[in-house]
Amino acid sequence: MRDLPKRLLTALLLIPPVFLAIRLDVRLVALLLAFVIVLGARELGRLMRVRGLDAPTWLLAVGALWLGGAHAGAVPLDLSTAGVVLAAFALVLHLFRAAGSVLRGTAAVLFASVYLGLMPAHILDLYAVGGRGEEGYWTVFYGLALVWGADTGAYAFGTLLGRHRLWPRVSPSKSWEGVGGGVAVSTIVAVLLGGWVPGLSIPERLAAGGIVGLLSLLGDLVESSMKREASVKDSGRAVPGHGGILDRLDSLILSAPFLSYWLSWSAGSARGIP
Repeated sequence: MRDLPKRLLTALLLIPPVFLAIRLDVRLVALLLAFVIVLGARELGRLMRVRGLDAPTWLLAVGALWLGGAHAGAVPLDLSTAGVVLAAFALVLHLFRAAGSVLRGTAAVLFASVYLGLMPAHILDLYAVGGRGEEGYWTVFYGLALVWGADTGAYAFGTLLGRHRLWPRVSPSKSWEGVGGGVAVSTIVAVLLGGWVPGLSIPERLAAGGIVGLLSLLGDLVESSMKREASVKDSGRAVPGHGGILDRLDSLILSAPFLSYWLSWSAGSARGIP
């Protein structure tokens, strides 16, 4: 709890500009996401080097931006072709690197490109959900509210009520009480704010909230496992009170693809689109 004031101050400073960017233009959000990806690549590269994965940090960032851009339509290639180009480039580059390993280096680049680039880029899809055009930002707000609700609920319930450890080997601080709090808050937010997404029924809101609560937890556990393998507590210090960029992005990475597909399907069904 001693980090709570710092966490709250950081949130108060960062949330308004993020919300403003979402409200103004999807291109601003794309630029913000690109900036976060570059910072995240630095942190992920540091974790990888501890485990002997020696891909250049710049290539992790370029690969993530390349695949994320391909998904968002910012690269003049379809996603599968962009993936082939990236894999071929990484293979050849590591073949000629003096200290490189083709196997480990290429695997690191492809993992980082999917984990840091392709998966979080799905949040941009929410602008098009429900055919709302320029008002699609409400769906982006909705998706982020679910993820942040899950994070906040898990932190609050885990800190105040946590007694039963969830998975000490991966994340000693996580508790079952935190899991329940995260899922509960995310579900409540999903129901209360469901009107922001056109045609989203109560059962669909409940499913969205519950699943995002669980995916946020799993994303956190994945990143916690990577940090434990590298023997570090936080992925970095970029976000005071919260740790690094990866510590803030982890919940969104698994949730963003689900939100994209689930809300697109739900809104499409409401409009009679199979």
